[in-house]
Amino acid sequence: MKPTQRLIQIVLGVIWLVDGILQFQPYMFTKSFATDTLAGVGQGQPGFVAHPVTAMAAFLTPHIAFWNAIFATIQVLIGVGLLIRRTVKPALVVSFGWVIAVWWFAEAFGQMLNGSATIVSGAPGAVLLYGIIGVLVWPTGLAKEVSASASGPFGDMGGRVAWAAVWMIDAVLQFLPANHAKGALSSSVTAVVSGEPSLLASISNHVGNALHGSGPTVAILLGIAEVIIGLGAFSRRPNIALMTGAALALVIWVVGQDLGGILTGQGTDPNTGPLYILLAFTCYQWPSKVAERVSARRVKVTEGAIDRLAGI
Repeated sequence: MKPTQRLIQIVLGVIWLVDGILQFQPYMFTKSFATDTLAGVGQGQPGFVAHPVTAMAAFLTPHIAFWNAIFATIQVLIGVGLLIRRTVKPALVVSFGWVIAVWWFAEAFGQMLNGSATIVSGAPGAVLLYGIIGVLVWPTGLAKEVSASASGPFGDMGGRVAWAAVWMIDAVLQFLPANHAKGALSSSVTAVVSGEPSLLASISNHVGNALHGSGPTVAILLGIAEVIIGLGAFSRRPNIALMTGAALALVIWVVGQDLGGILTGQGTDPNTGPLYILLAFTCYQWPSKVAERVSARRVKVTEGAIDRLAGI
């Protein structure tokens, strides 16, 4: 089945719902969530990013249980709203506001300004991808067959531009000096193993140790791959780039992000892996019915020619 605009909206709603459920975990109601998790994302950031983040964490700390209940409820309501056709638009409007707030105060802009963020660490920020996908599948009443994003306000080309933009951002980050220094990629992979199930932790540790010596080379190759994947959206066969990006995101999600830490009891979202995959299917180019009929006609003509030759 083609992932139509409506199907992408539903999947996005499910992910928002998962986020809300994760936000209801016991850890999120403790002061440690505010002082360690929320305030922690401001560390190493420029002052104009760090100060608002730490100020917000300090504001939330005294009554974190109350505020967290509100945060979790908002995400659940966004998810439910996207699952119901008639409430998709209000849910998306709320999600856009929530995306801005979370990307700034809880993700510190994907930590892109500290000089060491990469796609492995979750750049440019999971919640930003929620917003981008939401914009691409905003209901317009159109029913175009090319891709799910084609029915949105920015059309099929808008989806390709969004895909290229996020991958090129990741490529620029990957080429920063700190990210192709020896041990940088290895450390990024092994940094998330704390609290993970033994199988995931073992995979990440094994890969991290294997990358320790060749990390700089792999990091540069990863950056080159990100450029090719991003610009590939404008090629004659964009689906190759889209599916390659989805496959790479899946590997990174398992090996480098450990499923976003959702099995540790402290993960607030699945991280960027599933969102890159969903974005790929949002932009995926499906053959139109006209193209399918033309292709079927060509097959029929070819079969007829073969039958005539066989009868000679």
